[in-house]
Amino acid sequence: MISCLVIGAGPAGIVTTKELLEQGVDDVLCLEQAPSLGGTFSKSYDSLVLTSSVTFSMFSDFWVGDGKDHHFWTKNEGVDYWTEYARHFKVIDHIRFQCEVTEVRDQADQGWKVSLASGEVLQCQRLALAIGNNRVPRFPEWGESLNEIACSHSHEYRNPDSFQGKRVLVVGGGESGSDVAFEISQVAEKSWISLRESTGWVVPRKRGGHAADVSTHRGIWDLPREFGAKLSPFVLKLERARQDPVFDALADLNDRVRAQRGIWGIYGTKTLALPKAIANHGCQVVGDVVDVEEGGRLLKTADGESLENVDAVVFCTGYHNRAGFMPPNLQSCDPRKLYKHMFHSQQGDRLAWIGWARPAFGSQFPIMEMQARYCALVFTGRLQLPEPNNMVQVASEDEEVYGLQFEDNALRIRSLVDYHRYMDNLANIIGCKPSLSKYFLINPRLWLHLMYGPTQATQFRLRGPGKKVKLAHKILMKLPISTFNHIVKAGLRGRIYYALRAIVPDFLLPQKKLIKPPISNSTNIS
Repeated sequence: MISCLVIGAGPAGIVTTKELLEQGVDDVLCLEQAPSLGGTFSKSYDSLVLTSSVTFSMFSDFWVGDGKDHHFWTKNEGVDYWTEYARHFKVIDHIRFQCEVTEVRDQADQGWKVSLASGEVLQCQRLALAIGNNRVPRFPEWGESLNEIACSHSHEYRNPDSFQGKRVLVVGGGESGSDVAFEISQVAEKSWISLRESTGWVVPRKRGGHAADVSTHRGIWDLPREFGAKLSPFVLKLERARQDPVFDALADLNDRVRAQRGIWGIYGTKTLALPKAIANHGCQVVGDVVDVEEGGRLLKTADGESLENVDAVVFCTGYHNRAGFMPPNLQSCDPRKLYKHMFHSQQGDRLAWIGWARPAFGSQFPIMEMQARYCALVFTGRLQLPEPNNMVQVASEDEEVYGLQFEDNALRIRSLVDYHRYMDNLANIIGCKPSLSKYFLINPRLWLHLMYGPTQATQFRLRGPGKKVKLAHKILMKLPISTFNHIVKAGLRGRIYYALRAIVPDFLLPQKKLIKPPISNSTNIS
């Protein structure tokens, strides 16, 4: 019997396999149905560029290469990095390609029986599902009425060629929806994008040549989430001050966000694709579709628009969290009911989901790695899961916290988490959260990178299980740090505000003094 099977050889699968190998699980086997690794990323649309920089996207202990701090991978570059990673850590020797899993049976004390399309049956003690949550497309109910026009899902989209000269509606925002709308708007006769409320909080990939996610650092994100309500109007002022049609469109989109915590109450959309589609190519934002006539040729929206002579609809409406090959009771598990979006209370250390936590900001790859580290420690018995009742209670408490922060988005996007909260929480469980006060005293330069550099995975290699102190120091000192910009200053003012409020409970600092408006149109907040 195999100690552990990992299903899926995307980034989640290869990092899980690597962490299991480092914990001594030498017979781990990773199954991938495709002929090469990369998972859903390798099958995505042709022009895909990741929305987290390589600094954020890299795994903690495999440097991306000097001079690439502010670069963003294409899908091929991402797959190349994961392939090199798999070779470096000998993961590639533990992957079986073109192995499609058709059924998994729970054998209770006898582990799991895994059937392959080839007819082969494997048996394992423990199972890690690293298949992602982009497998089963989700459609709105009204999509069933589109019987006179072409309709598809972003899961199938590769390029805009088939939409040349047509009248096209894109449904749903987010990063994929924004990219699809941008490409189609350049070739279509007319394009619309239907948004329920907003497309998330839109930020550019870069500002002034620097990766914007360098600002996803502890200097601002360690503040209480209520601070998002003060930060959001400040950021909107910065964008409008540019007097640029694209950034005006960006500000208009962000102004649609109704979350109480503003930028910290919704997910990030880290691309200018949709603002460019609106400002440069005439893409029109409309509300939810509420009525379908003429088989889809005429669509009416909640904001009173009538879309006439529609030729095609592309749904960018997300996915169901489903694994159809699992036993019936485990096929459609809700990530929010899993302990840390990973462990089922009734399955304990027999089964783990990797990659079912989507960060609002930040990057999913460090989360995958942190989950993989925790999974490997649990599977090998070096860490113990809480009792089942406690797992259920913690999952319920986490669900309540995210419900308060993300409101309706937490109900709709069941995998949505707060990057810093999630990473720090898992790091506390593992015992690998860096001691900021320690480094502030003994190594201020390193502290500066921990505090004002991107909160990526390497800082969690400084201590605890799996620590690689020398390598972590070397990599962390190469990472970019934020300039002393308005975001940094806003964070400092926020810290003063909360410190004073803690000392004097009735202290109230007027918002207009907490964050000063920009002093010029060229302010860089990267």
